Amino acid sequence: MKVSRFQNNIDIHNKTNKPNFKGNPVVGLATYLDERVMLGKAVLDIAAFEAPQIIMANNNDERRERFNKSLFGFSLGYLSPLVTLPLTNRLAMKHIAKLTKNFVAKDSNLIQLSNKYLVNKEETKKGVELLSQKLKMDYKPLLDKVGGDYEVLRKKLINAKNSVLAFDLLFTSASIGCVGFFNNWQTKRKTKQDGFSAEFSMADKDTVEKRAESFKKKEPLRKAMWLGILAGLTASPLLLKKGLTSQQSTKFNNYIKKIAHRFDYTDGIFMSRLILFLGTLGVQSGIILASRNNTELKDTTTRSTVSTIAFFGGDILIGSVLGDLMRKDVEKSFINKLIPPMKRLRDLSPRDKKIGAALYWINLAMLSACTGFGVPYLINKMIRHDVNKNVQEQNKNTANTLPFNLSPTKPIRMEDFIKRVNEQ
Repeated sequence: MKVSRFQNNIDIHNKTNKPNFKGNPVVGLATYLDERVMLGKAVLDIAAFEAPQIIMANNNDERRERFNKSLFGFSLGYLSPLVTLPLTNRLAMKHIAKLTKNFVAKDSNLIQLSNKYLVNKEETKKGVELLSQKLKMDYKPLLDKVGGDYEVLRKKLINAKNSVLAFDLLFTSASIGCVGFFNNWQTKRKTKQDGFSAEFSMADKDTVEKRAESFKKKEPLRKAMWLGILAGLTASPLLLKKGLTSQQSTKFNNYIKKIAHRFDYTDGIFMSRLILFLGTLGVQSGIILASRNNTELKDTTTRSTVSTIAFFGGDILIGSVLGDLMRKDVEKSFINKLIPPMKRLRDLSPRDKKIGAALYWINLAMLSACTGFGVPYLINKMIRHDVNKNVQEQNKNTANTLPFNLSPTKPIRMEDFIKRVNEQ
């Protein structure tokens, strides 16, 4: 059986929700983190980005700002979904799908049905039966509410799931992405300066403020751009809904149906990599657009790009290496030859799982060293270079306007000078 690049990684039959640390706890922990995308990214962020970058800050003001970013990111990005996603799932099932009356009813777990089972009513029926077996629940009461019509149930679930997705993208992007503007306000209130905090220990106040003048004027425009990005992310689930509900067999609709499962929440809490990637774009765009001068823009863009590539690119690389080494039935397409389809650690044999776990921890260690300390070191050098270059230009301009550099004037005769004194 050939395996396509878009094979679904979420299988109702073998999906396990409990970590297995028996035998080798190091391998078990790697498998657990590999399965739970948000938790894995949290570990990577702590080890390779947040903690090292706080340590590498140039002064206390910059260190406070980076700590705020970490605090916002972990409390709102990683901890709040443990509460908000189950909450929004139940709200969506009650008020959007209108399938449940009791807010705490376990029937709301039907929202966990993968999008791959929502492409048509036959697949929906199959998915409901499989999910009933997995969760050991009888969803017949919910079916009775739609008269046993799986097409009606399918559309109701699509509406509920996409409402949750839209809210999650908006909440995550807006709540964490605003940390950049919050830091700017807090630093201005504390230091009375509008400039980039990393430069406070590198130049005098006037120089720092002058470097931020042009960016300060365009702050309303940058805020408007970020709001536009948030609106686009929030509206993006409408494309998913259109592709799943449309009866027309177009290339767009067929493609959406093919990748719809990539927008799943695997168990109602832990999201897929695609959703996390979209949320990351919203967050990073807010932080980047809050930059106070051109140097900070380069700083935030570089850090955001490196962290995004490190997590998503490194994950794909490891998964693809495992898929290439341990799966021989891959479809021989051009893109599969470049980047073989991913294979999760939980799907490997005990021997191969050890290889995969070793790659996981080696990758984490390398990222911690290279991106955690190497990137901030280079960025700090870039900041000093920009500041010093600007200071030298200002000194040069000042030197050109000093009295001893001004063009000479016509000398005053002694008798004219005496005349002026007598007139006074």
